Amino acid sequence: MPIMNRSFSEIAEEAMTLPQRDQLRLARTLLEKAEACGDLGADAAWEDEIERRISRIDAGLARGRPFEEVLRAVDRRLGK
Repeated sequence: MPIMNRSFSEIAEEAMTLPQRDQLRLARTLLEKAEACGDLGADAAWEDEIERRISRIDAGLARGRPFEEVLRAVDRRLGK
């Protein structure tokens, strides 16, 4: 079946059957492609945001959350 006729869910489901190494390679490829097409000013903005967040953590004004907890929250917001 051509990719253009497949839904995101079908493609994602198939990707989840790949070995973990291939899943990570796919994720990296998608991220690199998105980054290559992205806003040139975005890198500088993200660097500023990262520095701001680190400063807040160092000052005790914020704390990190485990990645799995963040993923669960994202899934809840997306209705998964």
